[in-house]
Amino acid sequence: MSKIIKSHRGIYYVEKEGQVYLCKARGLFRNNKIKPIVGDEVDILINSDGTAYINDVHERKNQLLRPPISNVDQVIVIMSLSSPDINLYTLDKYLLMLELSNIETRIIFNKIDLVDETYSNKISKIYEDIGYDIYLNTNEEDDNGELVELFKNKTTAVTGPSGVGKSTTLNKIFSHFDFETGAISEKSLRGRHTTRHIEISKINDGSYVIDTPGFSALSLDFVNEINEISEGFREFVKLRGGCKFNNCIHENEPKCAVKEAVQDKKIAESRYKNYLLLLEEFRNTRGY
Repeated sequence: MSKIIKSHRGIYYVEKEGQVYLCKARGLFRNNKIKPIVGDEVDILINSDGTAYINDVHERKNQLLRPPISNVDQVIVIMSLSSPDINLYTLDKYLLMLELSNIETRIIFNKIDLVDETYSNKISKIYEDIGYDIYLNTNEEDDNGELVELFKNKTTAVTGPSGVGKSTTLNKIFSHFDFETGAISEKSLRGRHTTRHIEISKINDGSYVIDTPGFSALSLDFVNEINEISEGFREFVKLRGGCKFNNCIHENEPKCAVKEAVQDKKIAESRYKNYLLLLEEFRNTRGY
């Protein structure tokens, strides 16, 4: 079996039996509107002159739209608590996409040395209570044993907004690698886009890391129907049987178990507010 480990401007880097071939996709993919992506398991045809073509893409066990990758075991989302300040709406939108993709997700809150411990604990508790595995990290310390264990025997995509210290964190965890890093602009407090393409790095036998380009915005093109948004909020799904209406979207309906849980502080207010913002954004982008 061969795997796409990198793509750049229509050229696919495919690893087959320890050798990497630069491939193009055959025309039939364009005709069938199939676009190979990093992580795909493929069949390739190798010509006598060393050129190669992707001949077939095997069925994907999962797929992400942002970034376009497939066949991952888990996604680790890295968010900084400061410099830049955390944007919970961006985090909740990204978690929504991962939930709808049914991919195991963990969260690293970075740069905890720059904020008060009470604040970092408050933010982490919101997501721990939902059921996410949370890790608090500072790249100023050398102890990274707990983070190393996260990547063992898995294909892991690492993602997060620009400037959160994603590549710096990976370099700290895997000191024998050189993931691209960039400084924070003091003027804009945004990170320079240093990771410009998607590439799978083999850490050791059985462990692979995909360092993805940082993002600053994420559209809702992965949501087809408005009811899907509540499906991406774990704490809402647990309560949906308690709502009066089966098609309750937890907004204006009476006797809504989710709204009651927010009032009783069993659901974080920030999560519910971001949910309402997602409903609004979906309606605005779809024109209703």
